[in-house]
Amino acid sequence: MERANIENLIKKVETIAHGPHADLLEKFIDLLEREMEGPEYFSPEDLAAIEEGKAQNPGRPSRSWTESLRGGS
Repeated sequence: MERANIENLIKKVETIAHGPHADLLEKFIDLLEREMEGPEYFSPEDLAAIEEGKAQNPGRPSRSWTESLRGGS
Protein backbone atom coordinates (compact mmCIF):
# COMPACT_ATOMS: atom_id res chain seq x y z
CA MET A 1 0.00 0.00 0.00
CA GLU A 2 1.33 3.41 -0.91
CA ARG A 3 2.30 5.85 1.83
CA ALA A 4 -0.46 8.31 0.84
CA ASN A 5 -3.08 5.57 1.06
CA ILE A 6 -1.80 4.48 4.46
CA GLU A 7 -1.94 8.05 5.77
CA ASN A 8 -5.49 8.42 4.41
CA LEU A 9 -6.50 5.16 6.08
CA ILE A 10 -4.97 6.27 9.39
CA LYS A 11 -6.95 9.52 9.26
CA LYS A 12 -10.17 7.59 8.65
CA VAL A 13 -9.46 5.21 11.52
CA GLU A 14 -8.70 8.13 13.87
CA THR A 15 -11.95 9.84 12.86
CA ILE A 16 -14.00 6.70 13.49
CA ALA A 17 -12.13 5.99 16.75
CA HIS A 18 -13.23 9.37 18.12
CA GLY A 19 -16.82 9.04 16.90
CA PRO A 20 -19.94 7.21 17.98
CA HIS A 21 -18.88 3.97 16.27
CA ALA A 22 -15.56 3.52 18.08
CA ASP A 23 -16.73 0.31 19.74
CA LEU A 24 -17.72 -1.16 16.37
CA LEU A 25 -14.31 -0.27 14.95
CA GLU A 26 -12.59 -2.00 17.86
CA LYS A 27 -14.68 -5.16 17.34
CA PHE A 28 -13.87 -5.11 13.63
CA ILE A 29 -10.15 -4.77 14.28
CA ASP A 30 -10.29 -7.63 16.79
CA LEU A 31 -12.02 -9.77 14.15
CA LEU A 32 -9.36 -8.93 11.57
CA GLU A 33 -6.59 -9.79 14.02
CA ARG A 34 -8.15 -13.19 14.72
CA GLU A 35 -8.43 -13.87 10.98
CA MET A 36 -4.76 -12.99 10.51
CA GLU A 37 -3.79 -15.66 13.05
CA GLY A 38 -4.98 -18.26 10.59
CA PRO A 39 -7.97 -20.49 10.30
CA GLU A 40 -8.91 -22.78 13.13
CA TYR A 41 -8.74 -26.46 12.29
CA PHE A 42 -9.84 -29.51 14.17
CA SER A 43 -7.15 -31.05 16.33
CA PRO A 44 -6.20 -34.69 15.76
CA GLU A 45 -8.18 -35.53 18.91
CA ASP A 46 -11.26 -33.75 17.54
CA LEU A 47 -11.01 -35.62 14.25
CA ALA A 48 -10.63 -38.95 16.07
CA ALA A 49 -13.75 -38.21 18.16
CA ILE A 50 -15.72 -37.30 15.04
CA GLU A 51 -14.67 -40.52 13.30
CA GLU A 52 -15.54 -42.53 16.42
CA GLY A 53 -19.00 -40.98 16.51
CA LYS A 54 -19.54 -41.78 12.85
CA ALA A 55 -18.47 -45.38 13.40
CA GLN A 56 -20.90 -45.76 16.32
CA ASN A 57 -23.82 -44.48 14.24
CA PRO A 58 -23.32 -45.78 10.67
CA GLY A 59 -25.98 -44.72 8.23
CA ARG A 60 -27.66 -42.39 10.69
CA PRO A 61 -28.30 -39.03 9.08
CA SER A 62 -26.93 -36.03 10.89
CA ARG A 63 -29.34 -33.68 12.59
CA SER A 64 -29.45 -30.10 11.47
CA TRP A 65 -28.46 -27.45 13.98
CA THR A 66 -32.12 -26.40 14.31
CA GLU A 67 -33.11 -29.99 15.12
CA SER A 68 -30.32 -30.13 17.69
CA LEU A 69 -31.63 -26.96 19.34
CA ARG A 70 -35.15 -28.41 19.50
CA GLY A 71 -33.84 -31.73 20.76
CA GLY A 72 -35.20 -33.62 17.75
CA SER A 73 -33.52 -36.59 16.14
